[in-house]
Amino acid sequence: MTAKTTHEWSKESYLAKSELYSEAMEANSTDWQYGLWSTFLLEMLIRASVSAISPALVADNSDWNNVLYALGHTPKKAKFIPRTAAITELIARAEELVPAFTREHVNFCATHLSRRNSELHSGNMPFDGSSSSSWRPHFFAVCDVLLAHCGATLESLFGATGAAEARDDISALSDEAAKSVLGTINAHKVVWSAKSDPDKKAALDQAAAASLRHYGHRVQCPSCTATALVQGKAMGVAKTSTDEDGIVERQAMKPEDFFCVACGLKITGYSKLLACGLGESYISTSHYDAVEYFGIDVDKLARSMWEDDNNEY
Repeated sequence: MTAKTTHEWSKESYLAKSELYSEAMEANSTDWQYGLWSTFLLEMLIRASVSAISPALVADNSDWNNVLYALGHTPKKAKFIPRTAAITELIARAEELVPAFTREHVNFCATHLSRRNSELHSGNMPFDGSSSSSWRPHFFAVCDVLLAHCGATLESLFGATGAAEARDDISALSDEAAKSVLGTINAHKVVWSAKSDPDKKAALDQAAAASLRHYGHRVQCPSCTATALVQGKAMGVAKTSTDEDGIVERQAMKPEDFFCVACGLKITGYSKLLACGLGESYISTSHYDAVEYFGIDVDKLARSMWEDDNNEY
Protein backbone atom coordinates (compact mmCIF):
# COMPACT_ATOMS: atom_id res chain seq x y z
CA MET A 1 0.00 0.00 0.00
CA THR A 2 1.41 3.37 -1.01
CA ALA A 3 1.97 5.82 1.84
CA LYS A 4 -0.23 8.88 1.71
CA THR A 5 1.71 12.03 0.86
CA THR A 6 1.39 15.16 2.97
CA HIS A 7 -1.11 17.66 1.60
CA GLU A 8 0.46 20.86 0.30
CA TRP A 9 -1.90 22.90 2.50
CA SER A 10 -1.20 20.88 5.63
CA LYS A 11 0.38 22.26 8.78
CA GLU A 12 3.39 20.00 8.22
CA SER A 13 3.99 21.30 4.70
CA TYR A 14 3.81 24.92 5.77
CA LEU A 15 6.14 24.32 8.73
CA ALA A 16 8.63 22.51 6.48
CA LYS A 17 8.66 25.48 4.12
CA SER A 18 9.06 27.90 7.00
CA GLU A 19 12.26 26.07 7.94
CA LEU A 20 13.68 26.80 4.47
CA TYR A 21 12.82 30.47 4.86
CA SER A 22 14.41 30.49 8.32
CA GLU A 23 17.64 29.23 6.77
CA ALA A 24 17.40 31.96 4.12
CA MET A 25 16.97 34.58 6.86
CA GLU A 26 20.12 33.38 8.61
CA ALA A 27 22.08 33.32 5.35
CA ASN A 28 21.08 36.93 4.63
CA SER A 29 21.23 38.34 8.16
CA THR A 30 23.64 41.09 7.11
CA ASP A 31 21.59 42.72 4.35
CA TRP A 32 18.13 43.91 3.34
CA GLN A 33 16.99 40.42 2.32
CA TYR A 34 16.78 39.50 6.01
CA GLY A 35 13.56 41.48 6.30
CA LEU A 36 12.10 40.16 3.06
CA TRP A 37 12.67 36.51 3.97
CA SER A 38 11.08 37.17 7.37
CA THR A 39 7.81 38.10 5.64
CA PHE A 40 7.81 34.85 3.68
CA LEU A 41 8.39 32.88 6.87
CA LEU A 42 5.67 34.81 8.69
CA GLU A 43 3.10 33.98 6.03
CA MET A 44 3.95 30.27 6.22
CA LEU A 45 3.43 30.30 10.00
CA ILE A 46 0.08 32.08 9.67
CA ARG A 47 -1.04 29.47 7.15
CA ALA A 48 0.28 26.63 9.32
CA SER A 49 -1.61 27.89 12.37
CA VAL A 50 -4.90 27.99 10.44
CA SER A 51 -4.26 24.64 8.81
CA ALA A 52 -3.51 23.14 12.23
CA ILE A 53 -7.27 23.17 12.80
CA SER A 54 -8.01 21.88 9.29
CA PRO A 55 -6.51 22.43 5.83
CA ALA A 56 -10.05 23.25 4.70
CA LEU A 57 -9.81 26.52 6.64
CA VAL A 58 -6.95 27.64 4.39
CA ALA A 59 -9.09 27.29 1.25
CA ASP A 60 -10.55 30.19 -0.68
CA ASN A 61 -14.23 29.77 0.12
CA SER A 62 -15.43 31.57 -3.01
CA ASP A 63 -15.36 28.15 -4.72
CA TRP A 64 -16.36 25.07 -2.71
CA ASN A 65 -14.03 22.97 -4.91
CA ASN A 66 -11.12 24.54 -3.00
CA VAL A 67 -12.53 23.09 0.21
CA LEU A 68 -12.98 19.74 -1.48
CA TYR A 69 -9.34 19.83 -2.60
CA ALA A 70 -8.21 20.75 0.91
CA LEU A 71 -9.98 17.66 2.23
CA GLY A 72 -7.90 15.46 -0.03
CA HIS A 73 -10.35 14.94 -2.89
CA THR A 74 -9.86 15.70 -6.58
CA PRO A 75 -12.54 18.10 -7.85
CA LYS A 76 -14.22 17.25 -11.16
CA LYS A 77 -14.38 20.88 -12.22
CA ALA A 78 -12.68 21.44 -15.59
CA LYS A 79 -9.40 23.37 -15.54
CA PHE A 80 -9.55 23.53 -11.76
CA ILE A 81 -6.67 25.36 -10.05
CA PRO A 82 -6.73 25.13 -6.25
CA ARG A 83 -6.61 28.46 -4.46
CA THR A 84 -6.08 29.41 -0.86
CA ALA A 85 -7.56 32.45 0.84
CA ALA A 86 -5.71 35.76 0.70
CA ILE A 87 -3.22 36.29 3.51
CA THR A 88 -5.27 39.18 4.91
CA GLU A 89 -8.22 36.80 5.29
CA LEU A 90 -5.99 34.14 6.85
CA ILE A 91 -4.71 36.65 9.42
CA ALA A 92 -8.34 37.33 10.38
CA ARG A 93 -9.02 33.58 10.64
CA ALA A 94 -5.91 33.10 12.79
CA GLU A 95 -7.19 35.77 15.19
CA GLU A 96 -10.33 33.72 15.67
CA LEU A 97 -8.62 30.33 15.83
CA VAL A 98 -5.44 30.97 17.85
CA PRO A 99 -6.26 32.09 21.42
CA ALA A 100 -2.89 33.75 22.09
CA PHE A 101 -2.88 35.61 18.74
CA THR A 102 -3.84 39.11 19.85
CA ARG A 103 -4.95 42.22 17.97
CA GLU A 104 -1.44 43.60 18.47
CA HIS A 105 -0.10 40.52 16.65
CA VAL A 106 -2.69 41.01 13.91
CA ASN A 107 -1.66 44.62 13.38
CA PHE A 108 2.01 43.72 13.22
CA CYS A 109 1.39 40.96 10.65
CA ALA A 110 -0.67 43.27 8.46
CA THR A 111 2.00 45.98 8.61
CA HIS A 112 4.96 43.65 8.06
CA LEU A 113 3.35 41.86 5.13
CA SER A 114 2.40 45.18 3.56
CA ARG A 115 6.15 45.92 3.42
CA ARG A 116 6.59 42.68 1.51
CA ASN A 117 3.86 43.69 -0.94
CA SER A 118 5.51 47.05 -1.42
CA GLU A 119 8.84 45.32 -2.08
CA LEU A 120 7.36 42.93 -4.63
CA HIS A 121 4.84 45.14 -6.41
CA SER A 122 6.39 48.59 -6.53
CA GLY A 123 9.68 50.36 -7.01
CA ASN A 124 10.01 50.91 -3.26
CA MET A 125 12.65 49.07 -1.22
CA PRO A 126 11.21 49.14 2.32
CA PHE A 127 13.82 46.76 3.75
CA ASP A 128 16.87 48.52 2.28
CA GLY A 129 18.39 50.68 4.98
CA SER A 130 15.48 50.16 7.38
CA SER A 131 15.99 49.30 11.02
CA SER A 132 15.30 45.65 11.79
CA SER A 133 15.14 46.49 15.50
CA SER A 134 11.82 48.24 14.84
CA TRP A 135 10.11 45.00 13.76
CA ARG A 136 12.30 42.08 14.87
CA PRO A 137 11.03 41.76 18.50
CA HIS A 138 7.40 41.79 17.33
CA PHE A 139 8.21 39.30 14.57
CA PHE A 140 9.70 36.78 16.98
CA ALA A 141 6.84 37.29 19.44
CA VAL A 142 4.34 36.39 16.72
CA CYS A 143 6.46 33.41 15.65
CA ASP A 144 6.51 32.15 19.23
CA VAL A 145 2.70 32.28 19.50
CA LEU A 146 2.01 30.66 16.13
CA LEU A 147 4.62 27.94 16.59
CA ALA A 148 3.21 27.03 20.00
CA HIS A 149 -0.25 26.71 18.44
CA CYS A 150 1.25 24.31 15.88
CA GLY A 151 2.95 22.24 18.56
CA ALA A 152 6.39 23.56 17.65
CA THR A 153 8.96 25.87 19.27
CA LEU A 154 11.36 28.65 18.37
CA GLU A 155 14.16 26.11 18.80
CA SER A 156 12.61 23.80 16.20
CA LEU A 157 12.57 26.61 13.65
CA PHE A 158 15.61 28.76 14.45
CA GLY A 159 17.88 26.35 16.32
CA ALA A 160 19.10 26.77 19.91
CA THR A 161 21.24 29.86 19.23
CA GLY A 162 18.69 31.59 17.04
CA ALA A 163 15.91 30.85 19.52
CA ALA A 164 17.94 32.36 22.36
CA GLU A 165 18.45 35.54 20.33
CA ALA A 166 14.74 35.58 19.49
CA ARG A 167 13.77 35.27 23.15
CA ASP A 168 16.07 38.19 23.98
CA ASP A 169 14.14 40.26 21.47
CA ILE A 170 10.79 39.14 22.88
CA SER A 171 11.89 39.92 26.43
CA ALA A 172 12.87 43.39 25.34
CA LEU A 173 9.24 44.14 24.46
CA SER A 174 8.04 43.70 28.04
CA ASP A 175 11.16 44.59 29.98
CA GLU A 176 9.99 47.37 32.28
CA ALA A 177 13.55 47.91 33.50
CA ALA A 178 14.43 49.15 30.03
CA LYS A 179 12.29 52.22 30.58
CA SER A 180 14.58 53.33 33.40
CA VAL A 181 17.32 54.00 30.88
CA LEU A 182 15.50 57.11 29.69
CA GLY A 183 15.81 58.58 33.18
CA THR A 184 19.52 57.79 33.20
CA ILE A 185 19.99 59.56 29.88
CA ASN A 186 18.12 62.65 31.08
CA ALA A 187 20.25 62.76 34.25
CA HIS A 188 23.43 62.77 32.15
CA LYS A 189 21.96 65.50 29.95
CA VAL A 190 21.48 67.74 32.99
CA VAL A 191 25.09 67.25 34.08
CA TRP A 192 26.35 67.79 30.53
CA SER A 193 24.40 71.02 30.05
CA ALA A 194 26.01 72.45 33.18
CA LYS A 195 29.54 72.10 31.74
CA SER A 196 31.30 75.07 30.20
CA ASP A 197 31.77 75.25 26.44
CA PRO A 198 35.55 74.68 26.65
CA ASP A 199 34.99 71.60 28.81
CA LYS A 200 32.37 70.29 26.40
CA LYS A 201 34.69 70.77 23.43
CA ALA A 202 37.56 69.01 25.17
CA ALA A 203 35.31 66.10 26.14
CA LEU A 204 33.90 65.81 22.59
CA ASP A 205 37.39 65.81 21.10
CA GLN A 206 38.52 63.14 23.55
CA ALA A 207 35.49 61.00 22.72
CA ALA A 208 36.11 61.30 18.98
CA ALA A 209 39.72 60.22 19.43
CA ALA A 210 38.84 57.29 21.68
CA SER A 211 35.86 55.97 19.70
CA LEU A 212 37.66 54.10 16.95
CA ARG A 213 35.86 51.63 14.70
CA HIS A 214 38.40 49.02 15.71
CA TYR A 215 36.88 48.93 19.21
CA GLY A 216 33.19 48.89 18.33
CA HIS A 217 30.31 50.37 16.35
CA ARG A 218 30.31 54.16 16.38
CA VAL A 219 27.03 55.91 17.25
CA GLN A 220 25.87 59.27 18.56
CA CYS A 221 25.43 59.52 22.31
CA PRO A 222 21.75 60.18 23.18
CA SER A 223 22.84 62.34 26.09
CA CYS A 224 25.56 64.66 24.76
CA THR A 225 25.65 63.83 20.99
CA ALA A 226 29.33 62.83 21.18
CA THR A 227 30.75 60.00 19.12
CA ALA A 228 30.48 56.87 21.27
CA LEU A 229 30.77 53.12 20.91
CA VAL A 230 28.37 50.19 20.95
CA GLN A 231 29.78 46.71 21.43
CA GLY A 232 27.88 43.49 20.83
CA LYS A 233 27.95 39.78 20.19
CA ALA A 234 27.81 37.86 16.93
CA MET A 235 24.42 36.81 15.60
CA GLY A 236 23.97 34.39 12.72
CA VAL A 237 26.67 33.13 10.41
CA ALA A 238 29.45 35.40 9.12
CA LYS A 239 29.54 36.01 5.37
CA THR A 240 32.87 35.97 3.58
CA SER A 241 33.90 37.36 0.21
CA THR A 242 37.12 38.16 -1.57
CA ASP A 243 38.59 41.31 -3.01
CA GLU A 244 41.97 42.29 -4.42
CA ASP A 245 43.41 42.62 -0.92
CA GLY A 246 42.29 39.22 0.39
CA ILE A 247 39.34 37.93 2.44
CA VAL A 248 36.52 40.11 3.79
CA GLU A 249 34.36 38.75 6.61
CA ARG A 250 31.09 40.46 7.52
CA GLN A 251 29.42 39.48 10.78
CA ALA A 252 26.03 40.73 12.00
CA MET A 253 26.29 41.91 15.61
CA LYS A 254 23.64 42.33 18.29
CA PRO A 255 24.30 45.35 20.59
CA GLU A 256 24.99 44.63 24.26
CA ASP A 257 26.93 47.57 25.72
CA PHE A 258 27.22 51.32 25.15
CA PHE A 259 29.73 53.78 26.59
CA CYS A 260 30.35 57.46 25.99
CA VAL A 261 33.72 58.88 26.96
CA ALA A 262 32.48 62.47 26.81
CA CYS A 263 29.64 62.39 29.36
CA GLY A 264 30.25 59.01 30.99
CA LEU A 265 26.89 57.53 30.01
CA LYS A 266 27.00 53.73 30.19
CA ILE A 267 24.17 51.41 29.15
CA THR A 268 24.33 47.64 29.51
CA GLY A 269 21.71 45.21 28.15
CA TYR A 270 20.00 44.78 24.82
CA SER A 271 16.55 45.70 26.15
CA LYS A 272 17.82 49.05 27.45
CA LEU A 273 19.66 49.78 24.23
CA LEU A 274 16.52 48.95 22.27
CA ALA A 275 14.45 51.27 24.46
CA CYS A 276 16.67 54.28 23.74
CA GLY A 277 17.17 53.67 20.02
CA LEU A 278 20.59 52.04 20.19
CA GLY A 279 19.42 48.46 19.68
CA GLU A 280 19.90 48.29 15.92
CA SER A 281 22.10 45.41 14.80
CA TYR A 282 25.25 46.37 12.92
CA ILE A 283 27.88 44.79 10.72
CA SER A 284 31.41 44.10 11.92
CA THR A 285 33.77 43.90 8.96
CA SER A 286 37.17 42.21 9.19
CA HIS A 287 39.86 42.04 6.53
CA TYR A 288 42.40 39.21 6.25
CA ASP A 289 45.04 38.28 3.74
CA ALA A 290 44.64 34.78 2.32
CA VAL A 291 47.68 33.40 4.18
CA GLU A 292 46.33 34.56 7.55
CA TYR A 293 42.72 33.48 6.90
CA PHE A 294 43.50 29.95 5.71
CA GLY A 295 46.39 29.43 8.13
CA ILE A 296 48.88 28.66 5.39
CA ASP A 297 52.38 27.70 6.53
CA VAL A 298 54.43 29.80 4.12
CA ASP A 299 57.75 28.08 4.99
CA LYS A 300 56.25 24.63 4.43
CA LEU A 301 54.73 25.76 1.15
CA ALA A 302 58.09 27.10 0.00
CA ARG A 303 59.80 23.80 0.84
CA SER A 304 57.17 21.83 -1.08
CA MET A 305 57.95 23.81 -4.21
CA TRP A 306 61.37 22.12 -4.33
CA GLU A 307 60.05 18.58 -3.99
CA ASP A 308 60.04 16.10 -6.88
CA ASP A 309 57.35 16.61 -9.49
CA ASN A 310 56.38 13.25 -10.94
CA ASN A 311 53.79 14.71 -13.27
CA GLU A 312 56.12 16.27 -15.80
CA TYR A 313 55.95 15.00 -19.34
